Amino acid sequence: MWALLSRRAWVWLFFVVGAPVIGWLLGKAGDVVEARGGSTRLSRGLHSGRNGAHRLARGPIARRTRSDHRS
Repeated sequence: MWALLSRRAWVWLFFVVGAPVIGWLLGKAGDVVEARGGSTRLSRGLHSGRNGAHRLARGPIARRTRSDHRS
């Protein structure tokens, strides 16, 4: 059944499920690395990857729809 999904459905599924899970995993890995040895280039890179995955999951109009935007 999974093979019958269209390309558009697979892309939608990635953005809805995959990107947030990947972001969560990157954040947890960054937290573990930071707890063991303080802030390192690796931990900052993992946290940056988490932020990028969350931005990707929110979509292109997320900035315009945020209610807590700064002026």
